[in-house]
Amino acid sequence: MSRKAIVILPVFLSVAALTSCSSSSSDGAEKEETASKPITKKLAQAELTQALPGAGEVLEGWEPYKEKRVTDEGADCTKSESDSSPKGWMRGSSAWFIYDGTTENMLDIGICLYDSAETSKRAYAVWKGTESSKEKNFKEKVGDEAVLVVNPGASERTLYGFTRSGNINIKVQVDGAGADEAGVQTILETTLKRLQQVQDGDKATATAAEQTKNS
Repeated sequence: MSRKAIVILPVFLSVAALTSCSSSSSDGAEKEETASKPITKKLAQAELTQALPGAGEVLEGWEPYKEKRVTDEGADCTKSESDSSPKGWMRGSSAWFIYDGTTENMLDIGICLYDSAETSKRAYAVWKGTESSKEKNFKEKVGDEAVLVVNPGASERTLYGFTRSGNINIKVQVDGAGADEAGVQTILETTLKRLQQVQDGDKATATAAEQTKNS
């Protein structure tokens, strides 16, 4: 090997290492920004629906089941046994997905908008339930507050993920095969990122694959 090659090789390796570190730092900074940037606007119904992930935008193997839905009743944004809307609830949207072609494996993403961060915070506390023994923290921050609930009630192979960001609450429910704790976090992150894009006046383009890549 020539002296020129000997000199260039360490320089090349150093540049490669710096590039890798820079990319990693950039991805980490982007995830931190997503986690800490709250939703503050009173987004319109169409904006909430756009923010919901669609085909090819959630985890691999999951396919949309029917069309995205408008949440007509605020009772869908609180504990299951309640039939009244939470105080401050304005509107919401949700989407279903199935895994491996069967409705025995379901993914439900719900977005609920409130008139203030204060009312969404109170509603979030009720929506996530009180089974503290089944709660787990996510590995990374998602929104202002977030929690994973494993097998709530008498359920089996069921995961609930909740997060609150400003005046928005998001719930991810996974039943059956495909229920994965890291996957629930990824879907929450993806949905929140899409809401932030819409709030900024941009088209919602974030996908679960991108969030996983940035992990």
